[in-house]
Amino acid sequence: MAELAGYVISYGQNPENLDQKIYVNDAYVMEYTVDGLSEGTWYFSVQAEDDNGLMSPPSDLVSKTFQS
Repeated sequence: MAELAGYVISYGQNPENLDQKIYVNDAYVMEYTVDGLSEGTWYFSVQAEDDNGLMSPPSDLVSKTFQS
């Protein structure tokens, strides 16, 4: 049976196209801060990846709006 290897955080400003990705190669990480986001609404989804490279279905989208 495969073990959890890490996570992929997909994000972007278009909920239909999360065009940026962060690979977290540590199964024990429970939080992550995405730096350098500009103003506007950003959408995020997370997938788990096992040590065979298989991915879970994406999580539900969450969003955060940044204003200056």
